[in-house]
Amino acid sequence: MNTDAFRFIRKHYAPARICLVGLSDPLYELIRIGQAQITPDHARSKWNHAFLLGEQRGWFWRRRTYIFESDFYFNFRKMQFMNGPQESLLEKWCKDSIEYACVLGMSLTSSEEKKVLAKASEIVHDKRYRYPVEGLFGTLWAMRTGRLHRPNIFDMRYAIQCATFVRLCYQVIGKDPLAESTDDISNTSPERLSQSALFTVRHEWHREVSPL
Repeated sequence: MNTDAFRFIRKHYAPARICLVGLSDPLYELIRIGQAQITPDHARSKWNHAFLLGEQRGWFWRRRTYIFESDFYFNFRKMQFMNGPQESLLEKWCKDSIEYACVLGMSLTSSEEKKVLAKASEIVHDKRYRYPVEGLFGTLWAMRTGRLHRPNIFDMRYAIQCATFVRLCYQVIGKDPLAESTDDISNTSPERLSQSALFTVRHEWHREVSPL
């Protein structure tokens, strides 16, 4: 685990804040490269995933930070398979391959934080939702063809990508991070979330490269 990234996110923790991460694993690299169509300099995006910071549970050194996310996850060693909205631990995304992390937030009241997390929990417990792998490629295709304003070509009623999940939760309190964007919600991406000017809190971290 990359403890620097873990400590950074924990330092800037607040319930319902949004976290973006960028990892160098092959699949995540493809997602980052695919978003180059919408980065300001058309270089690959820093980000491949978005999630919500949930509750912190436990006491002192046993205190754990939970997250809400939509993901397609398979662990062959543990024979675990999860597809769709889920509650996970922050450690899941603080892998050795993490290169970038960002914590984004708005000036939310305690009531608004609770409503965002309540919506996230509601979606997690609705087992009809799934992370649409084909929808991911539909969004990347929309980026290449300039059709982000149209519904994802693979959109289904209960399909929910990671950034779409985050956006839906914030819409409950009337604070859509991409309210000023024309992107259809089914084509929401981590890169587009990072570009939003509506966040009042923004903290970024990147992995230091050791000199040769």
